[in-house]
Amino acid sequence: MAPLSIHIPTLMLALLSGFAMLGVQLWMAQRSKLRYLDLAVWTWGSWALLGGFAMLSARLVLPLWLSALAGNGLIALGIIFYNEAIHRHVLGRSLPRWLWWGAPAVSWALTVALLGAPLPVRTSIISLLFGLLLCPAIVVLMTAGWRRESSLRAVALTLVAAAASLFLRSIHAIVNPDDYRDLMQSSLGQGLTFLFSFICLIGTGFGFVLANFERIARHMEDMASTDGLTGCLNRMTADALLRHELERGRREGTPLAFVLLDLDHFKDVNDCHGHHAGDDALRAFAAEVRARLRGSDVVGRWGGEEFGLVLPATDAPGAERLVEAIREAVSRLRLCDGEGRDFSMTVSAGIAIAEPGANLSADLLFMRADRALYVAKDGGRNRVQVHDERIAEMASMPPRATAGDRASTPPEGAAAETSPTTSMDTGRPA
Repeated sequence: MAPLSIHIPTLMLALLSGFAMLGVQLWMAQRSKLRYLDLAVWTWGSWALLGGFAMLSARLVLPLWLSALAGNGLIALGIIFYNEAIHRHVLGRSLPRWLWWGAPAVSWALTVALLGAPLPVRTSIISLLFGLLLCPAIVVLMTAGWRRESSLRAVALTLVAAAASLFLRSIHAIVNPDDYRDLMQSSLGQGLTFLFSFICLIGTGFGFVLANFERIARHMEDMASTDGLTGCLNRMTADALLRHELERGRREGTPLAFVLLDLDHFKDVNDCHGHHAGDDALRAFAAEVRARLRGSDVVGRWGGEEFGLVLPATDAPGAERLVEAIREAVSRLRLCDGEGRDFSMTVSAGIAIAEPGANLSADLLFMRADRALYVAKDGGRNRVQVHDERIAEMASMPPRATAGDRASTPPEGAAAETSPTTSMDTGRPA
């Protein structure tokens, strides 16, 4: 009975076909709106590996030295491209320059030095080199990448399998030299280790594509729920969370605080210092607010210079202490415009509390916070006002729209966002 073996020429043809298909699919992706992703680097790596296998297969018609030098060099270069793509995707930076130039140079130098050595020795050393070249990408994926897209975990495990197979091939070539008398020799050990190593590399390509699509989906989700300028939730998302937290507060019997924050005289910032300074001021304000919130608290940009806080399990004294801390921090901020001129800003706030059992709707809670904010503005600004019975009984309050149907204050230059609904006069001091 003949021993089991794998036909190496057929295996090489299968690997060439696999990398060719992967390269074509990635190339087509580059022609679409995905061209800005790290897939471009991975595509170059796939083409380099395809060229390397083609050159190794061409030793039937090319001199051995040319086939080995070009084939091993291109495979090493392809693995470096894969490392580069993973570094960019996970760490946001390129590989060290010495690795870019060093890996192909070492591969070529070893190939030249080993041309006169027996093929099992050459196979062992070159396989060990290729396995080591995969290690930087594995380290990145197993550390920083493990907490990113879930598809990157599959890429990491597949690369570990590829590296392990290459290391096993390196050992197997020394222990069983009769299986490595020729690269095209049909043998089970050489065929399995060669096949598994590079099939795993093809698999990592598809995993990397999925990781890029995961990142796109998360980015689109963030764009749909987040204000692009400040990083806060947008009005629609924050309003939905307000309603959700109200329902949860009713079930759990806990109070909920809702706060409206409005920057005082913000139009003057845009007019006197420019819209870029206004944008910087909004970002700085949002950062000061977020720095003082708990993980369960929510901050949303209701529009223009108006922000809302949803504070679960928070009573009036607790909300007032938090908002006073925010007001004081904002008043201490010192900002600078593009011409080097310093400026500062203040904020007014209105607080409304949904007590357990009060059965307040989100619209009514919003209206109460808005009326308290009106009183804070009318009382001189840079103040925090809690809604109370005195405010509730005020008959002269201008009519205001509610959380569900009210649009934001019209944008003031580049620093304010346009609300998707029709703007209306707030009737409140700026």
